[in-house]
Amino acid sequence: MSEKQEKKAEAAPAPAATEKKEEAKGGLMSKTPVLLGGVMIIEAVVLFAGIKFLGGGGSHPAQGAELTTTEGGEGAHGEEGEGHGAVDKRKTVEINVIDFKTPNRQTGRLFLYDVSIFVVTKGEFADKLKEIIKDREALIKDRIRTIIAQSDPEKLGGGGEPGLETLRRQVKYQLDEIIGEGMIEDVLIPRCTPFRVDF
Repeated sequence: MSEKQEKKAEAAPAPAATEKKEEAKGGLMSKTPVLLGGVMIIEAVVLFAGIKFLGGGGSHPAQGAELTTTEGGEGAHGEEGEGHGAVDKRKTVEINVIDFKTPNRQTGRLFLYDVSIFVVTKGEFADKLKEIIKDREALIKDRIRTIIAQSDPEKLGGGGEPGLETLRRQVKYQLDEIIGEGMIEDVLIPRCTPFRVDF
């Protein structure tokens, strides 16, 4: 019997050994939430650093939020001098170049075109441009009259180009030659009306 008792004693684990296994299991289960929490903190740090690195680190001011400046006065409304003589350098100004009637005989019939042409320029060039237009008025009228006289009526708003793109381009080229490049931003033709003269 003593052999049987010895085998039972060997087969049955010692109470101290079973307690150690249970503590090891409990220790691992109690460490899991701590490990998961640590991993989540590391992920948060990496994510935050990635966003800062890729995002540029903050907000940037909008391009369109700049304030305009005026010349000859303080502030946007010109408190100094009550706004007299203040010119906004960024604001565009429309200046009348010509208002006249000119002939065109390209189709064999005589048409008289009633034409009005304006140019768009920056505020800083307005006075200088008006002076040049006044000084070179005859030359400008001559060049524009020649353009219209040589143009196909289809290019003068007769259906082929309702926006008068060719006429605008030719007038801008001639004005740039006379006035100087860089002063004129755009050419506006609010009126180009043909009137048939010969019946």
